[in-house]
Amino acid sequence: MKPILIFLGIILMFIGFFMITLGMILPSSQENYEKPETEKTESSVEYSGIVMIGPIPIVFGNSPGLMILSVLIAILMIIWMFLFAFGIRIK
Repeated sequence: MKPILIFLGIILMFIGFFMITLGMILPSSQENYEKPETEKTESSVEYSGIVMIGPIPIVFGNSPGLMILSVLIAILMIIWMFLFAFGIRIK
């Protein structure tokens, strides 16, 4: 492997750790975290995720659109794993 790629990988990891640390240390742009009682409204948060345990995907979420996207991503990940396992190269 080329030494320059190893060096760039290490530099990228340090930049990532530095950005995460800055995100925890620096205050948020919001000054008031709590809204007054008259302005409180329920917000709709949608989420979805994939947990891969070996070749078995576990998909979870509360939004149908995001769930379909997560299933498509899981299928692509499984196809990629099989291509990688059998040594098929895409050119």
